[in-house]
Amino acid sequence: MINLHALMLFYNVALTGSVTEASKRLNISQPAISAQIRNFEKQYNIILFEKKGRSLVLTPFGQKLLKPTEKLFLLEEQIESMIEDYHKHPQGKLRISGNYLATSFLIPKWASLFKQRYPQVEVEITTVNSQAALEKLTNYESDIAIFGSSEITNHNEPHLHFMELYQNEFKFVVAPNHKYANRQISLEDMVKEPFIMREEGSATRKKLIEVCDLQAVRLPKIELQFNGINEIIQAVVAGYGVSFVSSLVASPFIERGELAIVDVIDVRITNNIVLCSHDRGVLESYIRDFISIAKTVKEAEE
Repeated sequence: MINLHALMLFYNVALTGSVTEASKRLNISQPAISAQIRNFEKQYNIILFEKKGRSLVLTPFGQKLLKPTEKLFLLEEQIESMIEDYHKHPQGKLRISGNYLATSFLIPKWASLFKQRYPQVEVEITTVNSQAALEKLTNYESDIAIFGSSEITNHNEPHLHFMELYQNEFKFVVAPNHKYANRQISLEDMVKEPFIMREEGSATRKKLIEVCDLQAVRLPKIELQFNGINEIIQAVVAGYGVSFVSSLVASPFIERGELAIVDVIDVRITNNIVLCSHDRGVLESYIRDFISIAKTVKEAEE
């Protein structure tokens, strides 16, 4: 069996860049750290560090070993955190990660219904991008992840369960008195209008860029930029500019007559919203119930 203690010493020396700093961090003497790392190298006939001046640097093999070692001790931290949560929250703790759309417009209602049923269960909701939401679930840092499936580069995880919730279409929206409200126009005409969008790197903004690239149309000028969808909607409702937003977000405003759709020719972009969890058989009953609540709400809306 591999010497995990020696690996932990190697990891801390690699992180801090010196035996001295690792010694302070771990409260273990420098000679003890050096001796155990040397014994580990000797046992497996490898060299992990080499001296350059007064510094220790990783050898190529040491660099290669660092990444899986990092994963190993991050997993250890996660296990410790799970045990701590178990003692801190005897009635349970539900950790949900989701993209901005999910945590702003979907999860709040589900979480409210859940807390009415499970008032003693702690609920922690984290907003991250879609890729990070999936990674947090994969790394057991969350129990449920909700995100846009098309924003994920790789989700072929056999131990995860995916449930499609919504087919989310992106829409161009304007104020009801805008000249293009409820009209069909070309993308070339649409992009001449001042746009209100989220920050660079947001999923919706990436979708808009993809649409323009696909039709070889110049990118619109972003006249106003916000970090939140609500702010964008309110700015468009107030009568300035246009935006490209999720239909899930825009629908209530359209139904109330506060926004209008612009039908842009040959632009049909969808992004399925999925709920992802670990295999149902290993989930606590309250996590399964949260998933059931999300499913029930979705079915009631259809």
